[in-house]
Amino acid sequence: MQEKSHCVTTFSSRISEIPPQIHGDGATLKEFLDIIGEEGQLFTCIILTGPFLLPVSIPGSSIPFGLAIFVICVSIILNKHMLLPTRIMNYRISKNNLEKILNGIITIMGRIEKFINPRFTRVCSGSRTDKFNAAIIGFCSLLLTLPLPVPLTDFLPAYSILFLALGSLECDGYLILVGYILAVVTTLYFTFTAVLGWDVIVSIFSFITG
Repeated sequence: MQEKSHCVTTFSSRISEIPPQIHGDGATLKEFLDIIGEEGQLFTCIILTGPFLLPVSIPGSSIPFGLAIFVICVSIILNKHMLLPTRIMNYRISKNNLEKILNGIITIMGRIEKFINPRFTRVCSGSRTDKFNAAIIGFCSLLLTLPLPVPLTDFLPAYSILFLALGSLECDGYLILVGYILAVVTTLYFTFTAVLGWDVIVSIFSFITG
């Protein structure tokens, strides 16, 4: 994975430097990734969770943002640079929506970062651990891409990604443990939703054919 973050500046202050770099007509996903790319892979994952952390609706964003996070995780696991399809990279986001995303993350980070400390480092150090955490983030990012009209199906995986990425960057094992718990809750929630949805379909089919 990448180097752990030991910067004196806070995450919220670093994110606040991004909006002035966005042009008036917004940016494509490629341009947006280029702007935040210097901060590193996990930092990029944190920012890409923005549309799903708060009730800010950006139609069609779950697939390109989720796939971008997934590709980043594959790159971390394989230690190899991966590219997204051109069609995904050309997805354009308005300046207004980008500012909503970034301002939302700044608000959330301002609440979290005061509690961040290097601790319980056994779950956030070592190549195998880095790859394992990246795999969980990648799994959660795939759940983000599912267009399900069900509450919390973006919210839960996004917060799992946020805590896992942030904990990995800051060597905070407690944040990573929260990410693990949210990943388990997310998996159970999606499983329950799938089972319930299937039961509804079977019931409707039985009613029609009965």
